[in-house]
Amino acid sequence: MLYARKRIEIVVEAVHAEAVTDLLDSLGAPGWTIQPVLAGRGRQGLRRGGDPGGVFDNVLVLCIASEAVAQRIAEARDELLGARPAIVSISDCGVLRGEHF
Repeated sequence: MLYARKRIEIVVEAVHAEAVTDLLDSLGAPGWTIQPVLAGRGRQGLRRGGDPGGVFDNVLVLCIASEAVAQRIAEARDELLGARPAIVSISDCGVLRGEHF
């Protein structure tokens, strides 16, 4: 049996990851995971991680949450995005242990 939840994915510069996770926490997210982004290409061209200081590296912040939490995150759009470059997507997913999310 699967339990319906929302998958929130946020790609942001590593330097802004803590601000994003603090916001997720304040909005009731049950947890999150941060993964490094090795490379990507978008509107501003090709971008590769791995610079010595990590200043320009991107990370993926992944969060699985209820519909209500996902809605609060979407409503916090201005605070989430602000002036920082980011990609935010929210999609449907199913989880095996609904009580964890």
